[in-house]
Amino acid sequence: MCARPSTNRNEEDIIVHTVYPQLSHYCFFLSPNKWDGEELVQESLKKALISYGDPSSWNVTLLKKIAYHVWIDTKRRKTAETEHVVKEKSEQESHYEEIEALVTKLLSFMTVKQCMVFLLKDVFQYQINEIAENCGMSDTAVKAMLNRARKQIQNMKEEEALVSADEIAYENTAESFVQVVVYVIKANDPAKLMELIPGIFMSGYPAHKLRHQTHRPSSCALSLAA
Repeated sequence: MCARPSTNRNEEDIIVHTVYPQLSHYCFFLSPNKWDGEELVQESLKKALISYGDPSSWNVTLLKKIAYHVWIDTKRRKTAETEHVVKEKSEQESHYEEIEALVTKLLSFMTVKQCMVFLLKDVFQYQINEIAENCGMSDTAVKAMLNRARKQIQNMKEEEALVSADEIAYENTAESFVQVVVYVIKANDPAKLMELIPGIFMSGYPAHKLRHQTHRPSSCALSLAA
């Protein structure tokens, strides 16, 4: 003998099919688009099942109240995520502004050449012989220039600018040099920095293409001057 369909089951189906269109209409009203509306409907029904169980106890007012709170929670979560992204972006921009200010300060204590060698060796971690080859210098000259730059950084916090105006090589390129440094640190690619070598170190001397470094620039080296 076949069992008769449950009366409670029939009642639940009737209730769900009755309230579903009204709940959907309300959710689509709250949501900015169809996909968010459908998701809100599903989340509201899931919340109703978890909190109230038997659909026979549901009504349109209850489901609309649940949908409203789900919608509010979703908006708060998305707002928090957006604020986090904005804050993170703001912190990154602030970091790059600090780099720009730091490089500008470095150029008041050392020549552009010294700063270039320091960046290539201590920030982008190229080898002495690679820097020497690209800059048309001997290894010994590069080491001497690097040591002077490091010494200037050590003294920078305690002393006034050590380099006079006539000692700053290619002073007219300093501003663009700073912008390029910020750019290459953002991009983690020193290619643009390498393009400045002929104008800074020698006239008409082509800069060789250094192998690309896969690691990120060393922030430790720059932080020493902060």
